[in-house]
Amino acid sequence: MSNPDGNAVLINSLSSSLRSTLNGLDTAPNLIRRVLKEGSWQSFTTPRGEQIKHTTFESFITTAPTAGLGKSLSEIVRVIGDDKEILALLAEELGTTTESLLKTGRPTGPNSPIELDARDFGSYARSGGWIFGLMVARSVKPGSGNGHQSDLSKNIPATDLKVSANRFALLSGTTAARVMRFYRAWERAAEAGLVPEAASLNPGQEVDLPASEEWAEYFTKYEQSTGRREGIAQQAEAAGTSYTEAMKVAKNPAAMRTAILGDSKTAEAAHRALMDRMEDDTDLQATLAHAIAKTPELRNAVSAESKKAERIDYIRRVAIEGTVKTPAGETLEIPPALRSTAQEHLSSFETKEEYIPAESTIEAYEAVKKLVSESIEADPDLSLRERRAKLYGRLQRAAKVFEDFNPDDLSSLNEPDIVEVLHKLHQAISACLESASRGASHTPLHVVNDM
Repeated sequence: MSNPDGNAVLINSLSSSLRSTLNGLDTAPNLIRRVLKEGSWQSFTTPRGEQIKHTTFESFITTAPTAGLGKSLSEIVRVIGDDKEILALLAEELGTTTESLLKTGRPTGPNSPIELDARDFGSYARSGGWIFGLMVARSVKPGSGNGHQSDLSKNIPATDLKVSANRFALLSGTTAARVMRFYRAWERAAEAGLVPEAASLNPGQEVDLPASEEWAEYFTKYEQSTGRREGIAQQAEAAGTSYTEAMKVAKNPAAMRTAILGDSKTAEAAHRALMDRMEDDTDLQATLAHAIAKTPELRNAVSAESKKAERIDYIRRVAIEGTVKTPAGETLEIPPALRSTAQEHLSSFETKEEYIPAESTIEAYEAVKKLVSESIEADPDLSLRERRAKLYGRLQRAAKVFEDFNPDDLSSLNEPDIVEVLHKLHQAISACLESASRGASHTPLHVVNDM
């Protein structure tokens, strides 16, 4: 792929694979290999049609979707695992060694104060403490739009280099809500005169910190509260929205329900919020799963979406890997024309943010399957092996059914209908044996397991 629109297919496939909790780890390493080899990360088009350019691979990794992967370098290294080829490609692109990648999860060399703080914060954020509040206070400016990698090298005031809570969270591998909990605790301590205000601090600046036991008064008392108001306040600050307006909505659930039922945009916003919350709320996960399980319409919808995802995944494998496994268990190299067709279908799916109709996936899936079948039929030897494997599989399934029958059960049931069915089955088996005997003079094929 040599153009932004073509690169988008590969980038979207990699991003989708990294988000997957089921088979993502199976496909992501190979996709990372292709992205590195082809350089598709440098220029591509987002699903919204935006033209994205990156000058460094680390920028591509850490930039939030859909302009990047929204991952840390250490996460990418963990996904690659022990694949030496991909690690070598990544190390070469980053100008470091595979040993450094495996040891530290990121290349050695100079790091900006913000990146150092973000790395340490991600490792120890759960422990609390003044040092972690300082890391956030001197690096984060809530609502800031700065902090992209290209900004960090410009000759601008240090205070303007601060990043948003979302950006700091992305660098540290945590959440913006958690970052803001430390930020607010620091600000409360600043109001009490214990520490400087966050706005007066620069990235990397050191200050004298209060006694460690005093941190709990400003962090635990407020930030570990499970009250509704505090939770809404945290999200309002993290998202840069109005706490007052959010509280108005929270105080009137009936009005919120009415708006969701009556307005599609409100319903969509509620849907996205629920999906975000489900990542950490196991009770909500269980509630929605129970609702789906007891509602036939929802069960059917989930089943349909699952089949649709399987079809898209099949097309993705053909388009990205260029191979397909046949029923006989052979790996078939896909002709360039078929692979191109699969890539076109995949691009039409993965550059869309809206709902993809089931009919579209069925049409694309059947088209690709048909082309695969034609490729198999074009090879007489392969076609013959596939036919034998298909027939052999059916016979094995039929034999398995009869293995489960107990003849003693039949002797106690002298039913004419059962006897008639058995006679017909006997005739069919006899006809099959006779046909197989007539073909015995032909050169036999190897058994399926030897292919």
